[in-house]
Amino acid sequence: MLNMMKVGRKISELRRQQNMTQMELAEKLCISYQAVSNWERGNSMPDISKLPELAQLFGVTIDDLLGETSELISHAAQNRVEEYLEDHEVTAEELAEAAPILKPTQVDAVFSKTKCTNMGSVIKLLPFLDQETVDELARKAADSDDIRKFVPFVSQDVLNEIVAQRTESGKSIEAFLPFLDTEEIGKMAERSYQKAGLGEIVKFFPFMSRQQLEHIAEMEFEKKRMENIAKIAPFLRSDFLAKLASQLIAQGEMDSILPIAPFLDQEPLKQYIKVQFT
Repeated sequence: MLNMMKVGRKISELRRQQNMTQMELAEKLCISYQAVSNWERGNSMPDISKLPELAQLFGVTIDDLLGETSELISHAAQNRVEEYLEDHEVTAEELAEAAPILKPTQVDAVFSKTKCTNMGSVIKLLPFLDQETVDELARKAADSDDIRKFVPFVSQDVLNEIVAQRTESGKSIEAFLPFLDTEEIGKMAERSYQKAGLGEIVKFFPFMSRQQLEHIAEMEFEKKRMENIAKIAPFLRSDFLAKLASQLIAQGEMDSILPIAPFLDQEPLKQYIKVQFT
């Protein structure tokens, strides 16, 4: 991968050799002073369209600027990617090296003719590929452990599709939950609850809405009263728990509220004490 710090130092060194200020360099390239400053600090890379201008201005080659030889980047800087691809095969590893500085259309053009044999290199390319390509690759990797690396880049619809597929086949989905929308998580949680009970959906709790959690809690309460509610209590509102506790106390099931006592406000506890000791 191109080293932004190394490239930045090279640009700074060449600029100083030309006795040129950052402002002067910026004016010659018709860019902002901040852009040059960010290059030299290693915060960003020059746009590929500026590489030929920089090289000519400093009297060096593009390879000199980048600190490494890359025919792909040199051709891309001159808008000759298609010409390069006619005579060269580009591996995923080579494209991953060049991708940070190529334009998106150039990455797409090269990737469409790239032999992808190394999943690690493909994963490095995900931030640079178009959405349709990323989604297609994700579907192919859906059943593998590599799919976790795709999650931040996959579209929401495809992510929901992959998670549903993995859930159906019994594969882990915990790594996907922070990226799913709340509505989808609620549907998955309810399906899992109906199929396997409360213990199987604990992983969903931190990502569910209050309304979804209370709906599950109400169903569990109807089935087993307070037997398992303590598992979900930390995620429920105190007034919701108080409502359940008051219902049990009114029905004479005082001891049933003890598992959730640490999560109750003072009022239901006072009610419990009053009924028990008066």
